Amino acid sequence: MSQLDKQNCPIGDALSEIENLKRSEKVIANAKALGVPPSLGAKDLLLGNTKLNTLFVASIFNTKHGLEELNEEELKTIGILDDDIEGLRDERVARLWINSLNIDGVYVEDLYDDFKDGVLFCKVVNKLNSTAIDWKRVELKPKNEFGMNGNNGVAINACKASLKMKMIGIGGKKHC
Repeated sequence: MSQLDKQNCPIGDALSEIENLKRSEKVIANAKALGVPPSLGAKDLLLGNTKLNTLFVASIFNTKHGLEELNEEELKTIGILDDDIEGLRDERVARLWINSLNIDGVYVEDLYDDFKDGVLFCKVVNKLNSTAIDWKRVELKPKNEFGMNGNNGVAINACKASLKMKMIGIGGKKHC
């Protein structure tokens, strides 16, 4: 904690204490000096409860993380990532990758909804290989599930034929 605030938490303050309870009390006191809301006592810290100790460390980080301020470029990136808190990692990575392709008129917010009609899938494949998609076979505004499935089928066939991808167990049909 002295790395976060040398003035309020002197270097070696708690580490110089030999007795565990007194060391724990100094750790709690240093946390209070940082402005960490009280979440456990010195004895609780010594019990080694993983959940409580993790909560305590998280409280320290949330109160005084010690990270440098973000520059303008990083703040712009945060604007893109700000909506990703709840997303699954793979879904988020796929969305960010697709958005980084800079496809005209494409910004993916919800991978599943945006890919549902197959048009975006075709655009991504087309970006990877501009001759892969036969646009005459793509229904740009599909009216029903058959059109959507047809578009997905076009994209999947293009992945197999033009991009030489092995796509086992994947088809254009929507499975509910």
